[in-house]
Amino acid sequence: MEDAQLAYSSVTAFEDDGRGDAFLALARRCWRTRGLGDFWSHVLVADGSVDISVEVGGLNLWDVAPLLPIVEEAGGRITDLTGARRADGGNVLATNGLLHDEALRLLQ
Repeated sequence: MEDAQLAYSSVTAFEDDGRGDAFLALARRCWRTRGLGDFWSHVLVADGSVDISVEVGGLNLWDVAPLLPIVEEAGGRITDLTGARRADGGNVLATNGLLHDEALRLLQ
């Protein structure tokens, strides 16, 4: 985790979702954080440029569904913040797979 790069939507989105402290716990464990947000940050996980990407609030089916095969085919893992593999919106966590369980734990 200490060598990971984290991409996220916005700090205020996590605060508005009631997850501000949990997000900061994750961010503090990571080597580098960047507020890239949206589709692009999750594609960067598939590309290997980012290790973890997370986004909360306002996501729709069309925002998340295309990401499942992209991230998974690249060897990563993508779920909501409860750890469920789903695409019907809400929130999303994409990782290189190795850091997924720890990122989920920190975000809950």
